[in-house]
Amino acid sequence: MDRKNSNNTVRDIFISIFFCIGIALITYMIKGGAFSRHLIIAFGYGGICNAISLMLRHYSPSWRSSIHFMIVVGGTLVLGTLHAILWSVWYRTQGGVSELLTLVSFALFFLTLIYYVFYSREKALLYENKLRQARLHQAEQEKALVVSQLQVLQSQIEPHFLFNTLANLQVLIDADPSKAKLLLVQLTELLRISLKKSRREWIMLGDEIELLDAYLGIQSMRLGERLSYRIVVEHGVDKYWNIPPHMLQPLVENAVYHGIEPLQEGGEIAIFMSSLNGRLLVEIKDNGVGFSGESFQQGHGVSLDNIRQRLKALYGDQAYLSISAPEGSGVTTKIELTPGDYM
Repeated sequence: MDRKNSNNTVRDIFISIFFCIGIALITYMIKGGAFSRHLIIAFGYGGICNAISLMLRHYSPSWRSSIHFMIVVGGTLVLGTLHAILWSVWYRTQGGVSELLTLVSFALFFLTLIYYVFYSREKALLYENKLRQARLHQAEQEKALVVSQLQVLQSQIEPHFLFNTLANLQVLIDADPSKAKLLLVQLTELLRISLKKSRREWIMLGDEIELLDAYLGIQSMRLGERLSYRIVVEHGVDKYWNIPPHMLQPLVENAVYHGIEPLQEGGEIAIFMSSLNGRLLVEIKDNGVGFSGESFQQGHGVSLDNIRQRLKALYGDQAYLSISAPEGSGVTTKIELTPGDYM
């Protein structure tokens, strides 16, 4: 802000110089005589006016504009006229009371004009600064609102996964205690990873891949041979990219619960990650029941709506989520975004 004020002060000085030169030309054409005398007198008025105005702005910025005007114009008239009289003596010019009144009249007219120009400009800069501050405050409030909305949406996703996993663990305790113990170990590791990243505005893509691998490991342990999976990360995808947390895991969870699990013979989930022009494209494919499955109709849409809302809040129209059912069976979900490029 200090640098901006300094730039404005320098600009005002240059504008004053041009005003003084213009006034000297006008008075020279009207009164004649030596142009240097007109120039010195004009610069005297202009310099004194700027000096008084700068001192008042620095030491008494809260004074009303009317008081500021009277002090600047009055002080400049007195000191500037004394300066003009001294230079008139130096140039040995003859002039009586009428000459002095003419000089004061010119000075008062031009001082009022110049003061009005600078006062209007200063008011415009002040209003512009207030408008900028108001927009900044509004942007901060909108950001805080978006963050709170994201936390609400994220809180709807995390318990959903946790409660389902605990319910599956409860079933395995009676059916296969050794497998339940191994599942509990895997779940503990998964929660450790998840909690470390919870409530963050972003996480590294590599951490999300690690989370997906742990999650699918748990589900493959639960479903046995009915579930196989693979995660393919193509060359060009940077695992240090930042993405919103828990953006991909709910999509994989949908593929498990609403695609593969309803099939008696099970199926496969394949996750492909690629990059194009710095954007991340993730495809999650399953060969499950597809859109016709009852499970899909009952629960698939909630998490998709949550993710769409999060993408909209973070990226606006610069990210998208699509879901389709290829010929045959299964569902393909695609999500595309620019890593780290939040609104």
